[in-house]
Amino acid sequence: MFEPSLIVVVIFASVYALAGAILGMLSGWLTALALKFRYKPKLNAAIGAMGFLLGGLISIAMPWHTNTISYELSGGTEVTSTMNSYQHPERVALITAICLPILYGVWRRFLRMGE
Repeated sequence: MFEPSLIVVVIFASVYALAGAILGMLSGWLTALALKFRYKPKLNAAIGAMGFLLGGLISIAMPWHTNTISYELSGGTEVTSTMNSYQHPERVALITAICLPILYGVWRRFLRMGE
């Protein structure tokens, strides 16, 4: 199995955090427009980046049902592959990066209504 170096891992985590920050800013901005309150892009970007990284890491760490695939190659060789974790953690990370700033904005809106 291929073992990535620490530099490659840091680069991928940085790119994921940047993507989460951009998605968090966009979703926070749209939430601010929809709920008509002041927009805080840095805070929404930080929440989105944190949500993207945590959503991806949590979906990788969560137990998942064992998925075994077996197929036969043309020479009669049988290949079997087993996965014990969710195969697409970036989907969970993307949804988390979009939803967290929205939920934060809605939560702030309802706190202001209670005052």
